[in-house]
Amino acid sequence: MQLVNPTDAQRVPQAPIPTAWAARLIERFKALYGHKFAQQWSSTDPKRLVEIWAEEIADYTAEELQRGLSACRGRPWPPTLPEFLSLARPGLNPEAAYHEAVAGMSARSRNEMGNWTHPGIYWAAVRVTSHDLLNQGWQAIKPRWEAALRDIMAQGRWEPVPAPALALTAPGKSTPSREEAHSFLRELKNRVGVDLTARPRDHRAWPHKVMARVARGENVSPFVVAAAQAAIDKAREVA
Repeated sequence: MQLVNPTDAQRVPQAPIPTAWAARLIERFKALYGHKFAQQWSSTDPKRLVEIWAEEIADYTAEELQRGLSACRGRPWPPTLPEFLSLARPGLNPEAAYHEAVAGMSARSRNEMGNWTHPGIYWAAVRVTSHDLLNQGWQAIKPRWEAALRDIMAQGRWEPVPAPALALTAPGKSTPSREEAHSFLRELKNRVGVDLTARPRDHRAWPHKVMARVARGENVSPFVVAAAQAAIDKAREVA
C-alpha cells in the first residue's frame, strides 16, 4: 500500500503535509502491529496522535515516508516516532554516496539519467561540480564532498533529480545536423553565458583559451570544456 501516487514520490512539499498522510501511516501501523501499536499510544488522544505525527513528518517527502514504512515490515515491534523518522531518513555513508555520485555524473555526461538513491546526493554532486568529481579521487575530494553532502542533507527538502541537460555527440557517432549544432550553441549560451556563435577576432583562439584556463586549475563549466575540446578536435581533422 502506497501513501501517495508514485509520481509524487520525489515531489518537494510546498506546505505542511496533510494530516491525512499521518492518518494513513497510523492506520498502516495498526494493520502491521495490531494491539502492540495501540498499547504504545494508549495514553494519547487519537486525534492528537494524528496531529503530532503530521507535525513531525511535515518536511519529509513521500518517498522517505514510503522508505520508513517499508523498513518497518521487518520489525516485530512498532517504532517510536523518532525511530520511524530515522528509518525514513537514514544517514548516508559519505564514501558510498561519493561513489554513487561519480557513477551518476559519469552517466549524465553520456546524456543518461544516472541511478540516484537520494536526490541529496545529486545536489551535493552539483555543488562539488561534475568536473572535480570525475577528475579527483576519494582522498583528494573527501573534505569538500563530506561538507557538501552534510550541508545538502541538512536542508531536509530536495528538488527531484532533473533530466540530463544536453550532451555533445559521442565519439564514433553520427555528426549532428546544422540545426542540432545551432540548438546546442543556443543552449550553451543560455546555460553558461558563452556565445560561441559570435565572431571573435580570432575564431580559432577561444577553445585554446578555455583549455588554458582548465590547465591553470580554474573552475570552467563542463559544457564549455566539452565544446572547446570538440572545436579543437574538429580543427585537427580539417588540418
